[in-house]
Amino acid sequence: MRQRVWLKVMKASVGTIGLAGLIAFGGSATVSALSSASTPTVSGSVPAVGYHLAAADGGVFNFGASGFYGSTYSDGLTGLTGSHPLNAPIVGIAEMATGKGYWMVAADGGVFNFGKAAFYGSTYTLGLTGLTGNHPLGSPVVGIAPTPDGKGYWLVTKAGHVYGFGDASFHGDAYSDGLTGLAGSHPLNAPIVGIQSTPDGKGYWLVAADGGVFNFGNAGFYGNTYSDGLTGLTGSHPLNAPIVGIQSTPDGKGYWMVGADGGVFNFGNAGFYGSTYSLGLSGLSGSHPLVSAVVGIVPTANGQGYWLATKAGFIYAFGSADFLGDSSSLGLTGLGGPTPLAAPIVGIAE
Repeated sequence: MRQRVWLKVMKASVGTIGLAGLIAFGGSATVSALSSASTPTVSGSVPAVGYHLAAADGGVFNFGASGFYGSTYSDGLTGLTGSHPLNAPIVGIAEMATGKGYWMVAADGGVFNFGKAAFYGSTYTLGLTGLTGNHPLGSPVVGIAPTPDGKGYWLVTKAGHVYGFGDASFHGDAYSDGLTGLAGSHPLNAPIVGIQSTPDGKGYWLVAADGGVFNFGNAGFYGNTYSDGLTGLTGSHPLNAPIVGIQSTPDGKGYWMVGADGGVFNFGNAGFYGSTYSLGLSGLSGSHPLVSAVVGIVPTANGQGYWLATKAGFIYAFGSADFLGDSSSLGLTGLGGPTPLAAPIVGIAE
């Protein structure tokens, strides 16, 4: 069947951000129009459509029906600098299935919970001491994935270590496959960059920067970029840019991966609805390059579309994914200009 591609560009509907959210702007953006905005009512346990962007400094930006439940600034921290900075940059965000809260994770394994998202532990809980100290992590944390009931989560590191908290059971990691992290006798070809749970929480996928996919528990293997004839980050047919994220279809019988250049790779029953190349952009270089690298992908609830987010906070919507706003909707000017983000965007959650 011929594939159809849509770009949904609509008037942004931005939920209330509040004082802590405004602090995340670094105090430079003029956002007075938000003062009268209201978050749409969410009935029952199924969230209305919206998404959150998380920045490296712990700032959170909410769009559509997604509520603002706090940021690391709400906890009295001062981003990446200042009097009470984060120990390490935020690297990911995950949302509760109900849409009533979210978690953020930092590179040192620190976990921050907001709204109804409960705290179930961090790598510090395990006696580790972040990226330094007496018992440091072997490599930085790069992602977080919640269990379906929101009563736990997994963290994954660049070396492929998986840590489970709450009701998140351990189903294996790169070391279970006989690999030895980023060094040693059997190292990964490339660092791990993300983790995604199966719909029932009885398994998960890890994805590496070279497009390699590792499946554990009841997570099926549906292919990787090597299946498409590509040769990772080097070789005769390399990726145009490293893979930066993975997301599964609603039934877990497929998944999407996205590259930093906005390229989208679909496997199993995951449909292809477009990429930044479909919009006439030329990746990270060329005649019409992206302003900044893509950092994540999140699918719509029906799996018939997805959003891509960039470091500058721009959103690209495809298929059934409606454009609900991005950093430019808030008067921000990406990573430069008169009203820049205080820190780059690192993740998107829906």
